[in-house]
Amino acid sequence: MSGGFRAHPEKLASAAKRAHGHAEQVEHHSRNLDARTRGKMLGRGKFGQIIQRAVRPVIDSMITDMSKAMAKGHRSIGHGLEITSKNLDDAERAVMRSMKNRGTSLGEHGVDLKPGQSVPGRKGLRGLYQRRVDERVQELDRQGHGVGRHLNVTDQQLKDRLGTPVMQGPAHAQTVGKDRLGYVQGTGKIDPLHGPDARNRLSPPDLYYDAEKGPPNRHKCDAHATAFSDGESFMYAEQHARSRLDPSNPGQQVIEFSPSEAWGPGSHAGRFRGFYIDPDNPMRHDGAINYREVNFKDATIKAIYRPDGNGGHRLHTMFPEASYKHNRSRHQGI
Repeated sequence: MSGGFRAHPEKLASAAKRAHGHAEQVEHHSRNLDARTRGKMLGRGKFGQIIQRAVRPVIDSMITDMSKAMAKGHRSIGHGLEITSKNLDDAERAVMRSMKNRGTSLGEHGVDLKPGQSVPGRKGLRGLYQRRVDERVQELDRQGHGVGRHLNVTDQQLKDRLGTPVMQGPAHAQTVGKDRLGYVQGTGKIDPLHGPDARNRLSPPDLYYDAEKGPPNRHKCDAHATAFSDGESFMYAEQHARSRLDPSNPGQQVIEFSPSEAWGPGSHAGRFRGFYIDPDNPMRHDGAINYREVNFKDATIKAIYRPDGNGGHRLHTMFPEASYKHNRSRHQGI
């Protein structure tokens, strides 16, 4: 015959103490959740105000429900989740009601609502998104010359960055000068920061000066003049580069990465454009420069950050860097 179950008094007391301590922790965290979250702004601008008025009371109610549920135990948590589900349904209906008849205020943001439409359509949202992209690109443009030299440039400006081939040797037997890698050496390079109409406004030597540094500094450009094809690609590439900054390093930082690290798998060649002077046939028969388009296979992106004076970093420049092995002639040997 069994002697029955005998509980050890000390172990029971220890278990009760642990359970009580756990309950106190749950209640403490629930109070923190309530205090830290209640009344916080959910957004900014017109949309933020709409969401704030419609959803904030519901969120505060949800916080209270869940705080009480966390303090009372599992059965109350289940009840709290039921209430939360109903609150979310109420929030959705409140947002839809608040968005109605908002055509005028949304129009200020470039979003037009059609008759009977209560929320922006795909076209309107895309337009609003593009505005946000443009605003970020403008902000980056104020930080350095990345946008001015490697985004907001025409194809002709990229070609003008390469200059005209340097001719060497006697007048009757001149040849095109090459650098140590076999690429054409150029002179008279034009900085895109002078603007697309630089040739109409400036004359040599001013035309060839660096727009940032000024005379007597001539504008410089390597063998490949490259740029991003669109602002969205530039914005997300910079966002990735910035995420890799070392906060413990207050000085200049150079971040180099592959396109797939910023945008996901794929070649992404269409996000870039660029030119270089053909090393084999630099000049055409009519005397014009013979350009070749850059092949961006295995290209990388390089971002250079400098201190902004406030403890952070500003984007000095960012550009696609072409791979030499995919942009050479058979005579270059690189």
